[in-house]
Amino acid sequence: MQTFRFFFPAIILLTAISCEEEEPIIVIEEPVVNETVDITHLPFGGPNILIRTEGVMQPDFLSLWLCGLPEDGAGNADAVDWTNEDGTWDYTRKPQVEGDVAWLSEFDISLDDDGNRIITGNALPNHTTGIFPIDPASLAYQYDRNPNIIEAHEVSYILPAMPEVATNSSCVPFGPSGISLSGSAIYHGASTLGNDAAAHEILDRFGGHTDGTQTYHYHFPAQDLQDHIHTHESGHSALMGYMLDGFGIYGPHDEDGEILWSEDLDECHGHTHPVLWDGEMVDMYHYHWTYDFPYNIGCFKGTPN
Repeated sequence: MQTFRFFFPAIILLTAISCEEEEPIIVIEEPVVNETVDITHLPFGGPNILIRTEGVMQPDFLSLWLCGLPEDGAGNADAVDWTNEDGTWDYTRKPQVEGDVAWLSEFDISLDDDGNRIITGNALPNHTTGIFPIDPASLAYQYDRNPNIIEAHEVSYILPAMPEVATNSSCVPFGPSGISLSGSAIYHGASTLGNDAAAHEILDRFGGHTDGTQTYHYHFPAQDLQDHIHTHESGHSALMGYMLDGFGIYGPHDEDGEILWSEDLDECHGHTHPVLWDGEMVDMYHYHWTYDFPYNIGCFKGTPN
Protein backbone atom coordinates (compact mmCIF):
# COMPACT_ATOMS: atom_id res chain seq x y z
CA MET A 1 0.00 0.00 0.00
CA GLN A 2 1.63 3.22 -1.10
CA THR A 3 0.28 6.72 -1.55
CA PHE A 4 2.22 9.42 -3.32
CA ARG A 5 1.61 13.15 -3.00
CA PHE A 6 3.38 15.42 -5.45
CA PHE A 7 3.62 19.11 -4.65
CA PHE A 8 4.33 21.53 -7.47
CA PRO A 9 4.89 25.08 -6.22
CA ALA A 10 4.06 27.48 -9.02
CA ILE A 11 6.62 30.26 -9.51
CA ILE A 12 5.53 33.34 -11.44
CA LEU A 13 7.97 36.01 -12.52
CA LEU A 14 6.55 39.54 -12.55
CA THR A 15 8.56 42.46 -13.93
CA ALA A 16 8.49 45.80 -12.12
CA ILE A 17 8.98 48.50 -14.71
CA SER A 18 10.70 51.74 -13.78
CA CYS A 19 12.80 54.25 -15.61
CA GLU A 20 15.90 53.15 -13.77
CA GLU A 21 15.90 49.33 -13.76
CA GLU A 22 13.84 46.21 -14.16
CA GLU A 23 13.74 43.96 -11.07
CA PRO A 24 12.00 40.53 -11.14
CA ILE A 25 9.51 39.86 -8.34
CA ILE A 26 9.08 36.20 -7.34
CA VAL A 27 5.58 35.20 -6.16
CA ILE A 28 5.17 31.72 -4.63
CA GLU A 29 1.59 30.40 -5.02
CA GLU A 30 0.00 27.68 -2.89
CA PRO A 31 1.16 24.20 -3.96
CA VAL A 32 -1.09 22.06 -6.13
CA VAL A 33 -1.69 18.60 -4.66
CA ASN A 34 -1.89 15.70 -7.11
CA GLU A 35 -2.50 12.47 -5.22
CA THR A 36 -2.35 9.12 -6.95
CA VAL A 37 -2.74 5.53 -5.77
CA ASP A 38 -0.08 2.94 -6.39
CA ILE A 39 -2.27 -0.02 -7.36
CA THR A 40 0.84 -2.04 -8.22
CA HIS A 41 1.52 -2.66 -4.51
CA LEU A 42 -1.66 -3.57 -2.65
CA PRO A 43 -1.69 -5.68 0.56
CA PHE A 44 -3.31 -9.11 0.57
CA GLY A 45 -6.23 -9.20 2.98
CA GLY A 46 -6.49 -12.91 3.71
CA PRO A 47 -4.93 -12.77 7.20
CA ASN A 48 -7.57 -10.21 8.21
CA ILE A 49 -10.59 -12.48 7.59
CA LEU A 50 -12.25 -13.30 10.92
CA ILE A 51 -14.91 -16.01 11.11
CA ARG A 52 -17.62 -16.07 13.76
CA THR A 53 -18.33 -19.81 13.44
CA GLU A 54 -14.66 -20.42 14.21
CA GLY A 55 -14.89 -18.61 17.53
CA VAL A 56 -14.19 -14.97 16.66
CA MET A 57 -17.11 -13.26 18.36
CA GLN A 58 -16.47 -9.61 17.49
CA PRO A 59 -15.02 -7.51 14.66
CA ASP A 60 -11.55 -6.02 14.68
CA PHE A 61 -9.78 -3.08 13.08
CA LEU A 62 -8.62 -3.58 9.45
CA SER A 63 -10.55 -6.87 9.22
CA LEU A 64 -13.64 -8.47 7.71
CA TRP A 65 -15.84 -10.24 10.25
CA LEU A 66 -17.61 -13.08 8.42
CA CYS A 67 -20.51 -15.04 9.88
CA GLY A 68 -19.04 -18.23 8.38
CA LEU A 69 -17.54 -19.91 5.33
CA PRO A 70 -19.51 -22.19 2.98
CA GLU A 71 -18.46 -25.82 2.81
CA ASP A 72 -18.36 -25.85 -1.00
CA GLY A 73 -16.19 -22.81 -1.60
CA ALA A 74 -14.81 -22.19 -5.09
CA GLY A 75 -12.74 -19.64 -6.98
CA ASN A 76 -9.13 -18.83 -7.68
CA ALA A 77 -6.43 -19.55 -5.11
CA ASP A 78 -3.39 -18.80 -7.29
CA ALA A 79 -2.15 -15.20 -7.28
CA VAL A 80 1.55 -15.92 -7.78
CA ASP A 81 1.81 -14.26 -11.19
CA TRP A 82 0.76 -10.87 -9.82
CA THR A 83 2.39 -11.15 -6.39
CA ASN A 84 5.37 -8.86 -5.80
CA GLU A 85 8.58 -9.84 -4.02
CA ASP A 86 7.52 -7.80 -0.98
CA GLY A 87 4.33 -9.85 -0.60
CA THR A 88 1.94 -7.28 -2.06
CA TRP A 89 -0.10 -7.74 -5.24
CA ASP A 90 -0.18 -5.80 -8.49
CA TYR A 91 -3.65 -4.91 -9.81
CA THR A 92 -2.19 -3.98 -13.20
CA ARG A 93 -0.64 -7.45 -13.71
CA LYS A 94 -3.75 -9.36 -12.73
CA PRO A 95 -5.76 -10.51 -15.79
CA GLN A 96 -9.27 -9.17 -16.32
CA VAL A 97 -12.33 -10.84 -17.77
CA GLU A 98 -12.57 -9.33 -21.23
CA GLY A 99 -15.73 -8.44 -23.10
CA ASP A 100 -18.30 -5.71 -23.47
CA VAL A 101 -21.71 -7.24 -22.82
CA ALA A 102 -24.66 -4.84 -22.44
CA TRP A 103 -27.61 -5.45 -20.08
CA LEU A 104 -31.14 -4.11 -19.71
CA SER A 105 -30.95 -2.80 -16.15
CA GLU A 106 -33.96 -1.89 -14.03
CA PHE A 107 -33.32 0.08 -10.85
CA ASP A 108 -35.38 2.47 -8.72
CA ILE A 109 -34.91 4.21 -5.36
CA SER A 110 -37.69 6.05 -3.57
CA LEU A 111 -38.62 7.27 -0.08
CA ASP A 112 -42.02 6.46 1.43
CA ASP A 113 -44.00 8.32 4.11
CA ASP A 114 -42.93 5.89 6.84
CA GLY A 115 -39.23 6.74 6.87
CA ASN A 116 -38.15 3.95 4.54
CA ARG A 117 -35.96 3.82 1.47
CA ILE A 118 -37.46 1.48 -1.12
CA ILE A 119 -34.99 -0.06 -3.57
CA THR A 120 -36.17 -2.26 -6.42
CA GLY A 121 -34.61 -3.60 -9.60
CA ASN A 122 -33.44 -6.65 -11.51
CA ALA A 123 -29.80 -6.79 -10.25
CA LEU A 124 -28.37 -6.21 -13.74
CA PRO A 125 -25.78 -3.42 -14.08
CA ASN A 126 -26.42 -0.29 -16.13
CA HIS A 127 -22.96 -0.68 -17.68
CA THR A 128 -21.36 -3.39 -19.77
CA THR A 129 -19.57 -6.38 -18.24
CA GLY A 130 -17.01 -8.94 -19.24
CA ILE A 131 -18.07 -12.22 -20.83
CA PHE A 132 -19.33 -14.85 -18.38
CA PRO A 133 -18.80 -17.79 -18.26
CA ILE A 134 -15.17 -16.86 -18.76
CA ASP A 135 -13.99 -17.62 -22.28
CA PRO A 136 -11.79 -20.77 -22.27
CA ALA A 137 -9.59 -19.12 -24.90
CA SER A 138 -8.84 -16.12 -22.68
CA LEU A 139 -5.91 -15.51 -20.35
CA ALA A 140 -8.35 -15.06 -17.45
CA TYR A 141 -9.56 -18.66 -17.86
CA GLN A 142 -6.07 -19.97 -17.08
CA TYR A 143 -6.52 -18.72 -13.52
CA ASP A 144 -10.25 -18.68 -12.87
CA ARG A 145 -12.59 -21.03 -14.74
CA ASN A 146 -15.71 -19.29 -13.51
CA PRO A 147 -18.53 -21.28 -15.18
CA ASN A 148 -21.38 -19.03 -14.07
CA ILE A 149 -23.62 -16.77 -16.13
CA ILE A 150 -25.23 -13.44 -15.25
CA GLU A 151 -28.98 -13.50 -14.72
CA ALA A 152 -31.63 -11.04 -13.59
CA HIS A 153 -32.82 -11.33 -9.98
CA GLU A 154 -35.55 -9.50 -8.11
CA VAL A 155 -34.14 -6.70 -5.96
CA SER A 156 -36.49 -5.58 -3.20
CA TYR A 157 -35.06 -3.83 -0.16
CA ILE A 158 -36.82 -1.73 2.48
CA LEU A 159 -34.08 0.15 4.33
CA PRO A 160 -34.33 2.91 6.92
CA ALA A 161 -34.04 6.32 5.29
CA MET A 162 -32.17 7.52 8.39
CA PRO A 163 -30.32 4.43 9.66
CA GLU A 164 -28.99 4.27 13.22
CA VAL A 165 -25.87 2.70 14.66
CA ALA A 166 -26.81 -0.54 16.42
CA THR A 167 -25.85 -1.39 19.99
CA ASN A 168 -23.72 -4.24 18.65
CA SER A 169 -22.17 -4.66 15.23
CA SER A 170 -23.16 -7.69 13.10
CA CYS A 171 -21.06 -10.20 11.18
CA VAL A 172 -21.33 -10.26 7.39
CA PRO A 173 -22.83 -13.27 5.57
CA PHE A 174 -22.15 -14.33 1.98
CA GLY A 175 -24.33 -12.88 -0.73
CA PRO A 176 -25.14 -9.19 -1.19
CA SER A 177 -23.84 -6.83 1.50
CA GLY A 178 -25.25 -3.84 -0.33
CA ILE A 179 -26.55 -2.50 -3.61
CA SER A 180 -24.60 -0.22 -5.93
CA LEU A 181 -26.16 2.78 -7.68
CA SER A 182 -25.33 0.90 -10.88
CA GLY A 183 -28.12 -1.54 -9.97
CA SER A 184 -25.93 -4.54 -9.06
CA ALA A 185 -24.89 -6.12 -5.78
CA ILE A 186 -21.94 -5.19 -3.59
CA TYR A 187 -20.28 -8.25 -2.02
CA HIS A 188 -17.83 -8.15 0.87
CA GLY A 189 -14.10 -8.66 0.30
CA ALA A 190 -13.76 -12.43 0.80
CA SER A 191 -14.22 -15.30 -1.62
CA THR A 192 -15.97 -18.51 -0.62
CA LEU A 193 -12.48 -20.02 -0.24
CA GLY A 194 -11.81 -17.54 2.54
CA ASN A 195 -9.20 -15.51 0.69
CA ASP A 196 -9.04 -11.91 -0.56
CA ALA A 197 -11.55 -11.96 -3.44
CA ALA A 198 -10.26 -8.81 -5.15
CA ALA A 199 -6.68 -10.08 -5.09
CA HIS A 200 -7.42 -13.66 -6.18
CA GLU A 201 -10.61 -13.88 -8.22
CA ILE A 202 -10.60 -12.68 -11.80
CA LEU A 203 -12.87 -9.66 -12.29
CA ASP A 204 -13.86 -7.47 -15.21
CA ARG A 205 -12.84 -3.85 -15.68
CA PHE A 206 -15.62 -2.67 -13.36
CA GLY A 207 -14.30 -4.80 -10.48
CA GLY A 208 -17.12 -7.33 -10.78
CA HIS A 209 -17.97 -10.88 -11.77
CA THR A 210 -20.69 -13.48 -11.19
CA ASP A 211 -21.03 -16.48 -8.87
CA GLY A 212 -23.00 -19.69 -8.32
CA THR A 213 -26.18 -17.70 -7.77
CA GLN A 214 -25.69 -16.15 -11.24
CA THR A 215 -25.54 -12.70 -9.59
CA TYR A 216 -23.23 -10.02 -10.97
CA HIS A 217 -21.50 -8.21 -8.09
CA TYR A 218 -18.50 -6.05 -7.16
CA HIS A 219 -15.48 -6.77 -4.96
CA PHE A 220 -13.14 -3.89 -5.89
CA PRO A 221 -13.60 -0.13 -6.48
CA ALA A 222 -12.29 -0.20 -10.05
CA GLN A 223 -11.78 3.21 -11.59
CA ASP A 224 -14.26 2.38 -14.35
CA LEU A 225 -16.95 1.74 -11.73
CA GLN A 226 -16.18 4.95 -9.85
CA ASP A 227 -16.20 7.05 -13.01
CA HIS A 228 -19.39 5.39 -14.23
CA ILE A 229 -21.30 6.34 -11.07
CA HIS A 230 -19.71 9.75 -10.53
CA THR A 231 -16.37 11.09 -11.75
CA HIS A 232 -14.50 12.52 -8.78
CA GLU A 233 -13.21 16.05 -9.19
CA SER A 234 -12.60 17.35 -5.68
CA GLY A 235 -13.60 16.94 -2.05
CA HIS A 236 -15.51 14.01 -0.59
CA SER A 237 -16.42 11.12 -2.86
CA ALA A 238 -20.00 10.84 -4.06
CA LEU A 239 -22.44 8.21 -2.85
CA MET A 240 -21.88 4.90 -4.63
CA GLY A 241 -24.60 2.75 -3.06
CA TYR A 242 -26.32 1.55 0.09
CA MET A 243 -25.28 -1.25 2.42
CA LEU A 244 -28.05 -3.48 3.75
CA ASP A 245 -28.24 -1.72 7.12
CA GLY A 246 -29.27 1.45 5.28
CA PHE A 247 -26.02 3.37 5.61
CA GLY A 248 -24.49 4.79 2.45
CA ILE A 249 -21.20 3.74 0.92
CA TYR A 250 -19.08 6.43 -0.70
CA GLY A 251 -15.99 6.35 -2.89
CA PRO A 252 -12.40 6.38 -1.57
CA HIS A 253 -11.91 10.16 -1.05
CA ASP A 254 -12.26 11.99 2.27
CA GLU A 255 -13.53 15.53 2.94
CA ASP A 256 -10.26 17.03 1.70
CA GLY A 257 -10.25 14.92 -1.46
CA GLU A 258 -7.43 12.69 -0.21
CA ILE A 259 -7.41 8.92 -0.58
CA LEU A 260 -8.74 6.94 2.37
CA TRP A 261 -7.27 3.60 3.45
CA SER A 262 -8.69 1.04 5.85
CA GLU A 263 -6.50 2.40 8.64
CA ASP A 264 -8.42 5.69 8.37
CA LEU A 265 -11.74 3.96 9.13
CA ASP A 266 -13.21 1.97 12.01
CA GLU A 267 -13.63 -1.79 12.39
CA CYS A 268 -16.74 -1.78 10.17
CA HIS A 269 -14.92 0.26 7.49
CA GLY A 270 -16.68 3.56 8.04
CA HIS A 271 -16.75 6.74 10.12
CA THR A 272 -19.02 9.67 11.02
CA HIS A 273 -19.01 13.21 9.67
CA PRO A 274 -21.36 15.40 7.57
CA VAL A 275 -22.13 13.91 4.15
CA LEU A 276 -24.60 14.71 1.41
CA TRP A 277 -27.65 12.55 2.16
CA ASP A 278 -30.87 12.87 0.17
CA GLY A 279 -29.91 16.37 -0.91
CA GLU A 280 -28.91 17.67 2.54
CA MET A 281 -25.71 17.70 4.59
CA VAL A 282 -26.24 15.29 7.48
CA ASP A 283 -23.80 14.29 10.24
CA MET A 284 -24.01 10.52 10.06
CA TYR A 285 -22.14 7.26 9.93
CA HIS A 286 -21.23 5.95 6.46
CA TYR A 287 -18.98 3.40 4.76
CA HIS A 288 -16.26 3.95 2.16
CA TRP A 289 -14.82 1.90 -0.67
CA THR A 290 -11.03 1.69 -0.32
CA TYR A 291 -8.25 0.24 -2.46
CA ASP A 292 -7.15 -2.10 0.33
CA PHE A 293 -8.86 -4.95 2.15
CA PRO A 294 -11.67 -5.28 3.21
CA TYR A 295 -12.53 -2.82 0.40
CA ASN A 296 -16.12 -2.01 1.39
CA ILE A 297 -17.39 -3.39 4.72
CA GLY A 298 -15.83 -4.99 7.77
CA CYS A 299 -19.04 -5.55 9.71
CA PHE A 300 -22.54 -4.07 9.77
CA LYS A 301 -22.61 -0.97 11.93
CA GLY A 302 -26.39 -0.82 11.80
CA THR A 303 -29.08 -3.50 11.66
CA PRO A 304 -28.94 -5.31 8.28
CA ASN A 305 -32.05 -5.96 6.22
